[in-house]
This record gives sequence, structure tokens and C-alpha cells, in this order.
Amino acid sequence: MRLIGRDHPSGVLRTEIDRAAQSHGGLVLVAGEPGIGKTTLVTGAADQARRQGALVLGGSCWDSASAPGYWPWVQVVRALRRAADPDEWAAVDRERLEALLGEAPANQAPESFPLYDAVTSALVAVSQRRPVVVVLEDLHWADPASVKLLEFAAQHTWFERVLLVGTYRDAEVEADGHPLRPLMTPLVSRATSVTLTGLSAAEVGELMADTAGRAPDAGLVAEVHRRTGGNPFFVEQTARLWQSGNPVTAIAPGVRDALRRRLSLLPAPVGELLSSAAVLGPEFHRQVLAATAALPVPHVDRLLDQAAQARLVRTLGAGRFSFAHDLVRETLYGALEDVTDRHAAVVAALAGAPTGPGLPADLARHAYLAGDRLTEEHVVDLLVEAARDASSRMAVDEASGHYRRALERSTSPHRRIRLEIALANELFHCGPSAEAAVHYDRAVDLAREVDVPDELARVALSRFRFVAADDESTELIREAHTRLIGPPPDEPVDVLARALSVRVADLARDGRDDVALADGLWAVHDTMWGLGSAARRLELTGELADLARRTTDHASESLAASLRWVALVELGDPRYLDQLQAFIAKVDRWSVPRFEFSSAIDQSIIAALRGRFTEAEALMAQAEALGAGEDGSFRMMHVHLWWALYLLQGRHDELDRLDLDGYPYPELLRGLAAVNRGDIGTARAMLAAHDPYDDRFQRMFEPLWQRFRAHVAYATDDRELAEAVRAELVDHRGQWLVSMYGCDISGPVDLWLGLVDLALGRCDEAVAELTAAARSAEAMHARPWAVEVRRYLAEALRAQGRPADELEGRVARDAAALGMRHLSDGVTPNGSAPDGSAPDRGAADEFRRDGDVWSLSYGGTTVRMPDSKGLRDLHVLLGSPGVPVPAVSLLDPEAVPSARLGGDPVLDDEAKAAYRQRLERLDEEIDNAYDDVRAAALDRERTALLEELRAAAGLGGRTRRLGDEAERARKSVTARIRDALRKLADRHPELAAHLREHVSTGSTCVYSGSAHFRR
Repeated sequence: MRLIGRDHPSGVLRTEIDRAAQSHGGLVLVAGEPGIGKTTLVTGAADQARRQGALVLGGSCWDSASAPGYWPWVQVVRALRRAADPDEWAAVDRERLEALLGEAPANQAPESFPLYDAVTSALVAVSQRRPVVVVLEDLHWADPASVKLLEFAAQHTWFERVLLVGTYRDAEVEADGHPLRPLMTPLVSRATSVTLTGLSAAEVGELMADTAGRAPDAGLVAEVHRRTGGNPFFVEQTARLWQSGNPVTAIAPGVRDALRRRLSLLPAPVGELLSSAAVLGPEFHRQVLAATAALPVPHVDRLLDQAAQARLVRTLGAGRFSFAHDLVRETLYGALEDVTDRHAAVVAALAGAPTGPGLPADLARHAYLAGDRLTEEHVVDLLVEAARDASSRMAVDEASGHYRRALERSTSPHRRIRLEIALANELFHCGPSAEAAVHYDRAVDLAREVDVPDELARVALSRFRFVAADDESTELIREAHTRLIGPPPDEPVDVLARALSVRVADLARDGRDDVALADGLWAVHDTMWGLGSAARRLELTGELADLARRTTDHASESLAASLRWVALVELGDPRYLDQLQAFIAKVDRWSVPRFEFSSAIDQSIIAALRGRFTEAEALMAQAEALGAGEDGSFRMMHVHLWWALYLLQGRHDELDRLDLDGYPYPELLRGLAAVNRGDIGTARAMLAAHDPYDDRFQRMFEPLWQRFRAHVAYATDDRELAEAVRAELVDHRGQWLVSMYGCDISGPVDLWLGLVDLALGRCDEAVAELTAAARSAEAMHARPWAVEVRRYLAEALRAQGRPADELEGRVARDAAALGMRHLSDGVTPNGSAPDGSAPDRGAADEFRRDGDVWSLSYGGTTVRMPDSKGLRDLHVLLGSPGVPVPAVSLLDPEAVPSARLGGDPVLDDEAKAAYRQRLERLDEEIDNAYDDVRAAALDRERTALLEELRAAAGLGGRTRRLGDEAERARKSVTARIRDALRKLADRHPELAAHLREHVSTGSTCVYSGSAHFRR
């Protein structure tokens, strides 16, 4: 029967047995910890030896001071006498062997040479007729004389058919002070050693299936592997418990006894230290252990060295250790009587430690397990801090667990209200929304019990903001308004919520309650969302950022920084880019997964806004990797972000494939996609079938609804709808439509005013509004929206009787360059083809690289070409139709900008002097920098300047001239593009002719054709 995970050790023993049967033997030592499978391995080898006709003799050492000398050899000689035939036994020195067996008086001392020779000679005598295999087990318990006899026999039977096999626990023998250590060391040096280690996870799963008769799942296997370290005995015992219905966390009695016996061999100081380590957890740091045990670090290091020699702990590096397997830790931990005191000591030891990965969670766990040794307030504070840390790492389950334990320990109803809200908020954003609603409702019940109006108001606002604006939320807002402010006026619930949030914030300021103030300000921010609120939100986010810095709340500071650029976009303020960079810088400095997730999302939104669609998609993929497994509101956000990205590019196939299940307004997205592609019937039906202001209304979607209504009014010439939309948008000229906290940017308000004015026949107003929208899009660096605006502006100009051919040509070129499919396929502004039919979405031209092969399609013909630098140059040019690209950029994309300008010196004397002065000033500022962050920023600028100077210097530090570089680039790029076109002409003459006609080369290169190539 095959031993699981022991193929190689079994093979070694088979080889040794085969050799002993055919020519000569030797010595094999099998080492490993208790339960690792040494006996099972040698038993299998012994069975094989018997099948090959060998005589197998065995002896086991005994862990007892009363064991007689030579005890394992006594067993071997007795077995030899039983198995030997009369002729074989007659050939041995029976007198000395009988003395060893205690059956005759010994004439020589037991450890003398004659006795060793007699035993060895007896083995050799029998081996003349058949191979002999001697198995001595548990040599770590042997008496020194038995080990000496084994060494003698191994040395003197090397050329005989005698194979000696011994098993022992190497960790015990190698420990300092073990009496056999000096004897085993030379023995090991001449033996074939087989050291058994733990099974792999896959082998653990196989062994569990064999033992229990059913296959465990992967998670269970991983847990058992972690706990047992792959020790086969421990795995089998755990599998039997699992088979009988017990959890794998239970410790089988046999395992516990084996571990206790092994731990009992440790010196008392080592065992006590490991008990303290068991309180710290499966992994621990030497300095934390020293602080907890109140011992000097060097002393702890010496004790840990002994534990490592005993194979009970492993070194992980950087001062960290782990137990060999968790069962060791649990056995130690289970034997402790003062557990709560020890956990409290750990909290005290960690209190002054610098914040690092895992520290908040460690503190919270030990505080929770310290029981009543710590105050309730202290424990809850640590649990809340750990929950916030876990939330920042997007570890939803961990954060929720900390909040639940805090609720378990907290008796203060006021504290419990805040904990219920915090847990509900966590679950709403990242977990099951139904469970979030349960905790909001518990907070409501608690707030009513304590009968404090502002507490009820905070709970009401949280439920209203995050769960739903349903009847229950409406009644709760009205109840809180009555209790805190007075009878509510006959106003919509969002108006009441806004008034309530302002009152909560004012009370918090008066009471100097920063937590309540933050809740109130965020409620004000969220309840006021909608057209015309951006300026006030900008002020609020500034106050929230200041508050977050005062309370060291990085999560709120990050969110406030993010929402500030959102407000600036809505105001049409180009400074949004500076604010975005400030937000990114904060995130980079903090290096927290949740903030990095938000940063990737924000950067993706802005990349799409600027027409960098490939970059936007890459950032979205990065965000999804960071937020893998997220649920709740994040899923809705992800769906919308992809939808917005696809819509901006006119990728209608991808839009149709998006799963809108769970999205609050699927008809809104479907209707906008329909009107964008010219499906007016579907768009009209989506708008008519659903009232945007129904009981699901969320104000953060209002700008998106206005965009939809404006587009439908324009596309259908619905004057009544156009008048209604115009009335709602006219007071917001110069601003942008922004929804869902920035997840949707729907262009300038002036664009949609221009469209409804076109529907109303107000051509002059439309031209003025669309011109203003175009300027705003250019100022905001929003290239896709600039293209969208110009295509409608061309229509408005034609409606005035003015020419628009040049503008339409620019729209087509820019749309093709950006990859906006709905504008580069000959589609008119209302979404139809020039003849009124649906646009042709046939196979697109293609210029795409796949590894070392290019796929080139044009005019319905596709060819494949091997990679070349000329094709790469053409790929760049085709990606930016009409945009001149310096040849230097094609030759060296990393070239400094100054290397692309002309034939003057790269740096003249005046420039060199300016560089020198700036470098000197940077050196001074770095020396006097007030913090590390500023010093690092200055140092980066200094490095960049030095790189620029190096790039501008030639051999021997001589000034390089731009003309030299530009001329070289012109010649090289022109030559390789011509070579590529020459080779292409043989394979695809039509495409080669098109490119020759529309690609010009020189110091700058450009593609001026109108074809749109998929890249």
C-alpha cells in the first residue's frame, strides 16, 4: 500500500534493501518529529524485505530509567535466536550472546569489544545464507552503550548483507544537553539519512479522505494543514474526529498526550516562554514576546533558539516566529490558568508599540480576551479602532466582527447606538444590505429607548441616507424632526432631512462632539446633493477635511479630498485636476487598500473624462482587483462606472451585456443607451414607463435624469418636455451635470440647454450655449465632451444657415482619434445614419498587435505581419489622426521634451545658469525642509533636473545640439516606416497605398486619413 506523501523516502529504503539483498548493506537513519510517520515508513520497508527473503529483526528503545542496558539489542538477539536455524545459531558466539540476554554470567564488561564483536559476528553469520535487516526504533531513548554497539556494527558489516535501520527524533537528540548528542553526531555522518517532514496540503486532503472515507473541501483541508503542520498522525486523529461529527478545531486525546510529552522535555524557562508566545497567537515578534514575558530580548533569543532546535517554532525572519503547527500553540494555551491576565499583559506591552500592520487587530483581540481585566471603555475603543483599520483594508468580515464584539462588550446605550450605525454603514457599503437594515433598525430602537432627540436624529439620517427613502425612513425623519426641531412643515422628506442634518451638526459644534459633528456634516453633504449644491458642498468638504485632520480620521479625510474634486467638476472649475492630484498624493502617502481603491476609481473617471479610455479601463481593472469580493453599494458603483465608460465611447454591444440587476434605475441606463444609439422608441418608452421622482427617488441621480430628459426632448422634438427641462437647468449655466458622488459626469449644463433650445427652435440661444459648452469642455480638458458638444454645435450652425463642414470634419477626426465609435461611423447628432437608417456596425478596420504578430485589416481584407519598428511607428500615428508626432518621440518615447524642439543647443548658457541656481536652492531647501514629505518632494525635483542635464550633455560633458538628435530621428523613423510599407505592399496593396497617401514623415510625422482603425 502506498504511503501518502512518502514516495521519495520509501524509494530510498527500497534501494537500500535491494542493495543489501544483492551485495552489501549499510546504515539508514530515519529522523523526524513524533507522529511524522517514521514507524509506518520502516514497517513498510520491513515488509518489502521479508518478501525478498530477508530476515528482519527488530528492537525498540524504552523511555524509562529502569530499562536494562542494551535493551534494543536484547530484543534483536532474541529474535535472531528464534529465527535462526540450528546451523546458523551454532555459528555464533553463544556464550557472550547468552550473557547479553541475562542467561549466563558475563566474563567481560557489557560494553566491551568482545560483546560488540559477538553481536556483529552473529548478524554476519546469518547474512551468509540470507540478507539481514535490523530495525532499531526510538534511538533517542537508547542507552549510550546501545548506540555505541550500533556504530560498531555499522562500521564492521559494511561489506556484508546486513542493513541497519534506526529511527529517532532528531529535534530531541540535537538539543543541548541530550546525553546521546555526542554519540549520534558521528553516526549520522556515516549513515544514509532520511528526514521526514509534514505532508503538503494536497497530501493532507488525500490522507483525510482515506481516513474518514469522504473527501473534505479545500477550506477544511487548508485549516487542518495549518493546524497540524502536515503531521500524518495529527492529520489522521483530526480526520477521525471530523468523521464522527466533531469540529477540526478539537484536539484528539492522543494528539494532546503526544504534544504534552514532547513539551515536557523542554527546559522550564523555554516552556514558560512558549506559553506566553501561545497567548500572542500562531505568529509573534520576539520583542513583543520579550515585553509580554518581562524578559530581556537577548535572553528571549536564547530561549527561542532552544525552541527552534526542538522543532516547536520556526523563524519567519525580521524578528518574527511561528509555531511549527497550531496544535502546539493550542496545547500550551489550553494548559494556562491565568489566560485573562496574560492577555491584559499583552495589551499593556503593545500599548506603546508603533502602529503597524495587524497591530489594531492584535490589540483588539487581546483586549477582548482579557475579560474584566480591562475597562469596558478601553476594550470597546480598541475594537472600534481595529474595525476602522479593517475597513480601510476592505476586510469587511473582519471589520464587522470587531463591531459585533464591541456591541457584545458595550453596556452604554449611547455607545451602542453609534456601534450599530457603524456596523450598518459597513455592511451597506460592502456587505449584505438586508443585514445593514437590521442594524439600522436596532439603532432606531435604542435611540427611542434613551429618549435623546439628537441621537434619534442621527439614526434617522443614517437610515435615510443609506437604506432607502421608503415610508419607514420618511416617518422616522418626521419623528426626529418633531423631537429635535418641532412639527415638520409640509415639505419633501429630503428637505426635512437636510434641515435635520444642519441641526445635528450645530448641536455637535456646541457640544464639541467631533463624532456627532462628522455625522451631521456628512448628512448635510449627502442630503443636499443635486443641481446647484456644488458650491456649498465644496465648503462642507473643506470643513470635513479639517475635522478629519483634527481627529486623525484618514478615511474621512480621504473621502472629503475625493469629493472636493467632484464639486469642482460640477462647478466647471479646471482646478479639479489639482485637487485630484492632492487626493492621489494623500492616498500614496497613506498606502491603505481602501484609499488606493478609491484613488484608482477616481483616476479612472478622470481618465475617461479626458478621453484616455485605455488608461481608464486599466484603472478600473486595478480597482476591481483591489475591491475583489466587494458587495453592497460598491457593486452598483462598478456597474455604473463601466456603463459610463462604454457609453462615452459608443460601445453599445458592451452596454447591452451589462448586468443591471440590483441597479436602482435600470430604465434610466437603458434609456440613455438607447437614445445615444438612435433607438428613440425604446428611449421614449423608458422615460414614459417610469417616473424619476417615484418613491425610489435618490437626489444623487437627479442630474442624470435631467440629461436623459434633455436628450429625449431633443431627439423627439418634444417641446413640452424641452420647456420643462430648460426651466430646471437654466439657473445652472456654466456648471456640469455630476451624479452619484462623481461616478457619472454628464457634460456641461450648457450642452443640454443647447439641445433643448434646438428642440424649441431657439437656434441663436442654442449656438451661444453650445459655444459656451465647448469652451468649458476645452478648459476642463474633457476631450470627449468637447467632441460631443461640437457635433451639436455644427447642427445649430446649420440651423442658422451657417456653414459647418469644417467643424464636422474636426468632429470626425477627433472622434476617430479618441475611439468614440458612435461619432466616427457617420452617425448624425440624433443617432441615425445620414439616410435615416441605423448606422452600419460592420467589421472595423484594424491595426492591432498580438505578441510578435500584427493583425492588419482594411477594406474587408485582413493580413498578418511580423512585428517591426515601422509597424509600431504607424500604430502610434494611426492612434492620433491629424496629430503631428515628433520623430524623436517615435525613435525614443522616453526622450526628454526638450529633445524634440529643433536645432539649437539643448541647453544654452542662460539655461545652464538657471539650472545651477535652482539646484543650489533645492539643496538649501532640502537641508531646511520641515518634514520628510516635503524633503522627499524636493529631492524628486532635484533628481529630475539632474536627469534633464544628463540628457542634454554629450561626450565629455559637451552640450548636445537638438538638431543632431532630431536629424537622426528623422532619418531613422522615415526609413523604417518606408520599409514597413514596402513589405506591406506585397501582402496588402490597398492598405499600403492608403498609408502612403495619408502618412507623411519628417521631423514630425502625421496620419491625415479618415479611416478609424481598431487598435
